[in-house]
Amino acid sequence: MVKTPSRGRLLHLQAGICLVILLLVPIQTIAEESTSLELDCPKANVNQAESMECSIDLSDYVGISTIRYEFVSVDTMASKAHSSVLATGNSHSCAILENGSAMCWGLDNYGQLGDGGDATNLNKPTSFVSIAEGQSVDQIYARQLRTCIIFDDNSASCWGFNEDGQAGDDSTNTYKSPSVKVQFPDGKGVKSIGMGLKHTCAILEDDNLTCWGLDSYGALGNGNLDTSDKYTPQTITTPSDRKVVKVEPGATHTCILLDDGGVMCWGRDNVGQLGNGDTSDTIHTPSSNVELPEGRAATDLSVGDHHSCALLDNGSITCWGLNNYGQLGENTTTNRLIPVYAQLPDSSSAVSVSVGPHSSCAILENSSLYCWGHNHFGRLGIGVTGGIYLTPMFVEGPTNIVDLSVNYDHVCGLYENGSVSCWGRGKYGPLGIGSGSDKNTPQPIDYNIAPFASVAGPAPQGDWEDESDLRGRVTASENSVWKVEIQAPEFAEMSMYDLQITLLKIGGIRETIVVENAIEIIERDSDGDGTVDSLDAFPNDASETTDTDGDGVGDNTDAYPNDGTRSEEASSLDANTMYLIIAAIAIIALLSLIFFRREKYEKSEDKATSEKSSRWLFPGGPKKKF
Repeated sequence: MVKTPSRGRLLHLQAGICLVILLLVPIQTIAEESTSLELDCPKANVNQAESMECSIDLSDYVGISTIRYEFVSVDTMASKAHSSVLATGNSHSCAILENGSAMCWGLDNYGQLGDGGDATNLNKPTSFVSIAEGQSVDQIYARQLRTCIIFDDNSASCWGFNEDGQAGDDSTNTYKSPSVKVQFPDGKGVKSIGMGLKHTCAILEDDNLTCWGLDSYGALGNGNLDTSDKYTPQTITTPSDRKVVKVEPGATHTCILLDDGGVMCWGRDNVGQLGNGDTSDTIHTPSSNVELPEGRAATDLSVGDHHSCALLDNGSITCWGLNNYGQLGENTTTNRLIPVYAQLPDSSSAVSVSVGPHSSCAILENSSLYCWGHNHFGRLGIGVTGGIYLTPMFVEGPTNIVDLSVNYDHVCGLYENGSVSCWGRGKYGPLGIGSGSDKNTPQPIDYNIAPFASVAGPAPQGDWEDESDLRGRVTASENSVWKVEIQAPEFAEMSMYDLQITLLKIGGIRETIVVENAIEIIERDSDGDGTVDSLDAFPNDASETTDTDGDGVGDNTDAYPNDGTRSEEASSLDANTMYLIIAAIAIIALLSLIFFRREKYEKSEDKATSEKSSRWLFPGGPKKKF
């Protein structure tokens, strides 16, 4: 008779089996995930200052629009290099998509949406900026009733309102798409653009500064007292020992951020917008320094119509100029002729600042958002409409905001997941929510095509930037195998690196995966002999690596590698030396022969002379003695 297990034992057995299954499944899944993704490189390490191309198979990850990869964690806000992927004008908004296209929405009375259409207002993103096939947009800017973009070939176009020559093509024509290019001097490319109320400036690839458009009060900075409109970019003279890293025009003045953290402004100065301590006469050139707090340097800059704010190197924000609505954030409405600190929450640091004509906003290091100034139409996003706020106020809404654009009556923010929210005045549709209603809190735009671009521009882009920002670039994709170029900086930290990949998918979905210990960066090996420079006595000679006796001769060449007094063996005389010796012997022999013969001759001569003398004294010969 077969013994039947009890009901309790069966339950215990079943539970045990289930538990084992539950434990094994995730373990197996984890094992599969951890081993399914590898970086395929020619070798396991890369030297400092060396380039190497690897590949990674992402065929198991469907729906990828593009990827971005990093080998260390980087602060994207600190390293965005002032690129612009989100822009707001008077009543329109624009953003770049991850695929390099761009979209604008809102007011289109001058064709500022750039779709080349019949100037139809759009209350949500439904139309693309009209660019040629094969082109992509790297940066986008907007101000008042116009828009500018920088293409991937570093050329630029501006369109929309052009009464004062803001398009930069030597005309006042109205353009409804980027159909003409800005005429930069000598056809040079452009790094970045700054748009003011009615004038525009750009930093060129050679770091020169140019400005064009309305020149009232000398806002262009070309030093010309003739303040007539300039329809093409004018070269602006800046300090010769400094580089301009950002330009920010206002209504009738312009400011620049320099590479040493200094700020200079010029143009009109009726309310202290130049930040030099007084309300001076008009300044027509970049010759006035903003009086930043002592010991502090600026890392970012944003300019409204008549006030400006700078992000400082300690995470604080300082502002100056017009303060009639509290837009300086220091709890007064008093205009300030020199920068004063905005009253951020205690112990908080900012990573970004953006200002409009009547308000200002800052993103803090915890990705929270604070705004202050005039709250007409609910433009501060704090949940109420109207009033003025003299200190920064917290903006509730989606977390992880990474970029911001503030303009006249509305604001738009870009979030980490590629979504965009806008708030403020809704008339003409700049909020992108499908209606013209005002909103006093951030509202996600009505959009579901593809994610908007990351802060650093349309991904993927950029090489390894420096030793603190090791970021990569994808060069190609074929059958879901992505080609990854690794270019280690000259002074990259020597270490093992994990590969962190961010997958950007259609619909704004982002997925991050990690490949542990993907690559090792080792010290530079200049001559490629397998010995790093710090251990190589001859870093530029692949045939030698060591010099044991320190005589400057490598051990492979040194006949006496342990004797610093000599390096070559004694060798037989060479042919040239032998010829010299034979020639010397021959010369000595010849000289000896000549000397001997001369001596013999002289003796012979002496004898002959003696005999002749005797015959003269004794004609008969010498007397003989008998």
